[in-house]
Amino acid sequence: MMNSNSYKKAVSLAVITLQMLWLAAPALAEYKPAEAKINFMKGQVEVQKSQGITWARASVKMKLGSGDKISTEDGSEAEIVLEDGSVLKMKDKSLLLIQRMEKQKKPSVSVVNSFKVRTGKVLGCVRKMSSLDSKFLVETPTAVAGIRGTVFAIYVEGDSTELDVLKGEVGIKGDNGEEVMVGEKMTTVVSKGDSARHPVAMSAAKISFMMLWAGAAIKLGSMGAATATAWYASTAAIVSGATALVAGTVAAIIIANSGEDETPATPAKTIPGPPGWPY
Repeated sequence: MMNSNSYKKAVSLAVITLQMLWLAAPALAEYKPAEAKINFMKGQVEVQKSQGITWARASVKMKLGSGDKISTEDGSEAEIVLEDGSVLKMKDKSLLLIQRMEKQKKPSVSVVNSFKVRTGKVLGCVRKMSSLDSKFLVETPTAVAGIRGTVFAIYVEGDSTELDVLKGEVGIKGDNGEEVMVGEKMTTVVSKGDSARHPVAMSAAKISFMMLWAGAAIKLGSMGAATATAWYASTAAIVSGATALVAGTVAAIIIANSGEDETPATPAKTIPGPPGWPY
């Protein structure tokens, strides 16, 4: 039979082992693949699936996963909705790679999303991170940006990356130098082999444009697609909502871009396209 001292040692060892396993639980948590879907598209949008070598025409409601690539041709757009409700909108002549999309529910709900914008223009309306373990990274050929609940835009052209932040704060780092924090209504540029430049204020035109799109994205997340579409389609609602922030410049943008980027008539569950890019 086990004597008293041996029994106590065995119990103590078991308790220590359980404590170590409990402390290690977050590290041992299992991440599972997450999915996104194409919520809206216009023009020629193509997808190359993970491990594939051919490109195929995309379709609304098509599911996307880690390793997939999405391409938009001239005059085309694509809107991608993630499982947590975050939205990425690709403008034309853009190429996006989904590097990683994963989630876990225990010990806490967390998501890890990583994308690479190889070229083009991508808008993002990212929901607030659910936990400290959650991550949302956007990589370009010249920079890496860490995002935590933000409305932002990234433009990649040649060997240069521009980051605009409408809401929240984004940390961005180039090939050299330290991470630079870009706050609300600020913009920065990162060139190849260089560090991120000191952020400067965004122009009123950029603020107006981004607010129109992001406003619709936020409304869609909070009140449903039909209401959001009706709200966005109302010129009066757009102007009254935007004027307070940009002193009326939105009205000029709507007039200047009338006829461009019209809202599609068929899709009901989408964030309508904004009235043109001001640059």
